[in-house]
Amino acid sequence: MKIKKVLLLTLLIPGYALSLDDSKEKKSNFSISLGYVQTTGNTETSTINVKSSYIYKTDSKRIYFDLNALYGETSGEKTSENITSNLRVEKRFLPYFVFWDVHYYRNPFQAYKYSIGSGPGIGKYFFHTDRLYLTGSYYVYYVYNELNQPSYFTNKEREKYFLHHIEERFRVKLLKNLKFKEKLIYKVSSRKSEDYFVYFESSLINNLTKNLALEISYTANYQNIPIGSKIKRLDTTFSTLVQYSF
Repeated sequence: MKIKKVLLLTLLIPGYALSLDDSKEKKSNFSISLGYVQTTGNTETSTINVKSSYIYKTDSKRIYFDLNALYGETSGEKTSENITSNLRVEKRFLPYFVFWDVHYYRNPFQAYKYSIGSGPGIGKYFFHTDRLYLTGSYYVYYVYNELNQPSYFTNKEREKYFLHHIEERFRVKLLKNLKFKEKLIYKVSSRKSEDYFVYFESSLINNLTKNLALEISYTANYQNIPIGSKIKRLDTTFSTLVQYSF
């Protein structure tokens, strides 16, 4: 557990340091969230959730880094573990944009010791105002998995394949201090035509002060063909978090 805390702090500190750049030409934002989460599916537990997000902006370029981590133990036995991070470098040719992602995922309860994916993508802004935001994008990763059991597809604990994504992101400002965010991703792998994933995320964020906000979020992660026969197809999380922005 101590090792995991050190790793988490190591990931968060660089983002915090970058957020201290107050240059007028380089706009950046860093936020960290801490809260309570309930999970269902391959884990049935209540635990603490930590999230962080960093955004660096210029006129035509963006760098995004997101980290989401949760870990739970009961009587010394691990009851949940999930680490997801994503780095995106984006170039805008409005209303279009191109980008490159590096994605990391760990969830031993879904048989993933770790999964690393990376690749290019292209998208379009359909709405991009202060009140309303809507984008659609397509991207493809080359994925490498290390598993804790033989894969249903290869009967091995290591596998490589391509993963195609179709993504939609939506945000609307409901009131001056209240906004709703939603993300939907449909993924299809090259392992088998029936091998697809659906990821859904929604959140309601209430800004209490300039830097402090309360967030309520729900995520659902569905895999049509799990790695193993005993792994459930659907995992959900419900979170209540306090968010602080620097």
